Amino acid sequence: MANDIVMSMLANDHAFEDNVLNEQALGTLPAGAVYVNLATVSPALARTAAATLAVHGVQYLSAPVFGRADAADAAALTVLVAGDVGAIAKVDSLPAVIGRRMWNVGDEPAQANVFKILGNYLIANAIQAISEATTLAEKLGGSPEMLMEIMNDSLFPGAVYGGYGSMIAKRDYEPVGFSVELGLKDVRLALAEARDQQVPMAFGSQLENIFVDALAHGHGALDWASVAEATRRRAGVDPK
Repeated sequence: MANDIVMSMLANDHAFEDNVLNEQALGTLPAGAVYVNLATVSPALARTAAATLAVHGVQYLSAPVFGRADAADAAALTVLVAGDVGAIAKVDSLPAVIGRRMWNVGDEPAQANVFKILGNYLIANAIQAISEATTLAEKLGGSPEMLMEIMNDSLFPGAVYGGYGSMIAKRDYEPVGFSVELGLKDVRLALAEARDQQVPMAFGSQLENIFVDALAHGHGALDWASVAEATRRRAGVDPK
C-alpha cells in the first residue's frame, strides 16, 4: 500500500479493529501516511486507533459523514473531521471528492465521532417523532403522506423530515441507506457517552427499546426508518 492517504468506512468498531488494527494490516501502512476513518465508531476506538497508528508513524483522522448513498453519489456528503491540523491540511481536497463541505471540529479525533453520534441520535429521535405523528394521523383518518408534505414544506424543511418522513408515510423502507442494526449501535453509543458524562437521556432509553423491538421483529437489515412499524404495532395499526 503506497498511498500517503488511506481511507476506509467499515461498519463498526469490531470491523475496524479486525481489518485495520492488526499487525498484518498495520505493517502495510507507510510511515508518514494519514489514515482517514470515515465510519461512525465509538470515541474510545478513535482514541485507541490514534494511539496505535501513531506508534507506526501514521497520523489518524476521524472523518465521519452525514448523508445517504444518493448524497455520496452526488458528492454532497457533510464531512466532520478532527485530528492533527497538519494531517487535516493534507486531506483538504476530500470535500471535492465526496462531499459538499468539511467541518473541522477539533484536534482530538474522538470529537468528530462524538458529533456524528449525536447527529445520528437526533435523527433517530426525529424518526420516532415522525413515526408517532403519522401513526396518529392515520388512526384519525388523515393522510400520513400529506401530513409530512405539509411539515416538510413549512415547519421542518430538509433531508430528515423530507426523506425519512416520506419513507415512513409511504411505509417504503428500501433502498436501505442506514439499517436498523446500525441505528441501534449509534443510539447505544450516544447512551454510553451520556452515562460517562452523567447526562440523562430519557428519550434515548426509549429509543433503544424501540430499536430492539424492530430488531426482534426481523427488521435489522431494513432502513432505520422502518422502526416506525414498531410504533404502528404498539398502536394496533397493521404493521409490515
